Amino acid sequence: MIAELDKALYGLRESPLLWYNELAQALNEAGIDRTDEEPCVFTNGKVLVLVYVDDILILSPRQEKLAVNDLVKQLQSKYEMREDKFKWYLGIRVIRDRPNRKIYLCQDAYIEKIARKFKLTDSRLPRAIKYDGQASKEEIKDFQERVGSLMYIAVITRPDVARAAAQLARFLANPSPEHRAAADQCIRYLYTTKFLAIVYDGMHPGEALVIASDASFADDVETRRSSQGYVMLLFNGPVVWKAGLQDTVTTSTTEAELLSLERTTKESYALDRLLRDISLDLGPLKIYCDNLQSIRLVVEENQRITTKLRHVDIQNMWLKQEFRKGRFLVEYLKTDQMPADGLTKALSRSKFEHFRSMLNLIDIKREVDLDMPTSSGRQRNELDESLGDITVTDRILDDADVLTAMSSKPLIHTSPTRITGSFSSDAAPR
Repeated sequence: MIAELDKALYGLRESPLLWYNELAQALNEAGIDRTDEEPCVFTNGKVLVLVYVDDILILSPRQEKLAVNDLVKQLQSKYEMREDKFKWYLGIRVIRDRPNRKIYLCQDAYIEKIARKFKLTDSRLPRAIKYDGQASKEEIKDFQERVGSLMYIAVITRPDVARAAAQLARFLANPSPEHRAAADQCIRYLYTTKFLAIVYDGMHPGEALVIASDASFADDVETRRSSQGYVMLLFNGPVVWKAGLQDTVTTSTTEAELLSLERTTKESYALDRLLRDISLDLGPLKIYCDNLQSIRLVVEENQRITTKLRHVDIQNMWLKQEFRKGRFLVEYLKTDQMPADGLTKALSRSKFEHFRSMLNLIDIKREVDLDMPTSSGRQRNELDESLGDITVTDRILDDADVLTAMSSKPLIHTSPTRITGSFSSDAAPR
């Protein structure tokens, strides 16, 4: 006997797409459309909906509370729901300081979990070099688990370890004992600083969007490629950052800085499109660079780089073209004020702490201690279940009403109440 399956939300290869289409249709029926830049961000100009698989954040300014209520009612027509407070999202602690218009994002629970897993609960990393020996399969698997855990933290809430994680990831295929020790040192550092949180400040935004680009010339001893990094801060907190190696070898610091500036500019265009999609227009993009010669090559009409590297010349001309069109501005920033500096090179302790402060990473141990009574019992159990999930929330509105909706473990979190429900069988796509 053959039974034909008419609902495929879970367990099949097409299930994720079917679920996404189902959710997108439900949001579309509620008048909320997908943005052009990001398929997992939906908006109608009043309400912003962020989707990661079956986990959803719904955000709005306070004056749009009615629009949020209407959306919740439409979701309630498809889902059974119960109420509770919103404190955690996919293993990320969220603390909202409404009087001071601040939001803190912290992964202290996940950091503690991996530190205990690898028994590392008891700086500057040593230089990583290629291993001439051969690691065993068990050693490779163990190292990959450690670096994978580090990468998750580095891309979500801890840009201060992005460079270390990127360096360690180069040796996943054949790690040496020194690489293992470096990974352990990084986990220990995270454990001792687990309450560092990204802070977004709506009260004192300063320059609303800060974009910084940096490079470190020919610092990879094996390939002599240059490290590059960029960071973009929105309302004083980083929302986009990256640390890594350039794809090609360059022959001067200026060339390396130009390639980094070109990559940063393109990535900033993507962020700008997303911000405009959600009705946040911050004006012309301004990118900071700490290399005066690279800036001259972009902004001065008669300046052109002298190089035999065709790709570098092309990037230089593209940057000139975009600058002339008024697509972006570029300004000089001293190295000691460069927030991307720690993404490209190892720093001394004092310089690293300064780099960390420029990223607006603040110790929130006191706030967590005050918040601990709400993060026990059932909420902690739900946190443990979600720690393996991965999400990137680029921005949370300061005056937002935040909800989280899930289908397989369907939850809607709202402040101050939380709604939890189960997926309705008659809502499943056929």
